[in-house]
Amino acid sequence: MKQISYILFAGLIIALMNSCNSLKPVTYANRDWHISDYYGQIIDKDTTYRMTFGDVIIPQEMAIISCADSAAKYPGMDKFIADILKTARLQDEEVLFYSPTHGKIFVKLKNEPPAKRPSSLTSNMQCLTLNKDNDRPYTMWVYDDDVEDWHRKPGEMYTYTYFDKKKQHILVVDFYDYGKTPIAQIFVMQSRNKMTDRMQLPTQKQLWDFSKHKLKDYERDIEFWSNWIDSHRQNAFANYKIGQEQLKKKK
Repeated sequence: MKQISYILFAGLIIALMNSCNSLKPVTYANRDWHISDYYGQIIDKDTTYRMTFGDVIIPQEMAIISCADSAAKYPGMDKFIADILKTARLQDEEVLFYSPTHGKIFVKLKNEPPAKRPSSLTSNMQCLTLNKDNDRPYTMWVYDDDVEDWHRKPGEMYTYTYFDKKKQHILVVDFYDYGKTPIAQIFVMQSRNKMTDRMQLPTQKQLWDFSKHKLKDYERDIEFWSNWIDSHRQNAFANYKIGQEQLKKKK
């Protein structure tokens, strides 16, 4: 009896561990995307969405992961994205697309995620569409003793950061509104490792920059990583502004 009980107990522990470690299949929005020479942006087929990656080159021939078929071209890609979504608490949301070249995943939200203290809070984003010199968004750092209900309001952006030395990546996740649609913009700064080598992604400028710098030795490259981390906010501001422009076109 003791042996049977031990086996049952061990089986229960394994089942619980597998449950905790399991990754949900990635849900894709299955939109067709192309690079626009006119805008210098990535645009979906019916022009519902336009996104910019910032002041960087957008190669015409680059990987755009926007459906299960496009992910299947790169071994391990689906699991890689699913793991990031789990970390960011976005497993139940729709991926618009992932650009490995630029390290950006855009996720459409059905609902705001459960309240959680962000690492920073940016307010007054609506001023980005007003073009007033003396009015601009402002960012506040959030501390453990700050007391709020942590439910994001229109015109606000919540930012969360995750650093995993073992997986060799930094994730910066910005939650803001694209028009009236809440989205998450995930900036993935991923060092080269066995997993990325298995994916056999095409080597392009920004992706190559990340691959040459090891996060496990981040002390050697503080300026490099700081530069890229710092760029996330301006990129989110730009896409917020584009979202407002798209909203006006629909009216």
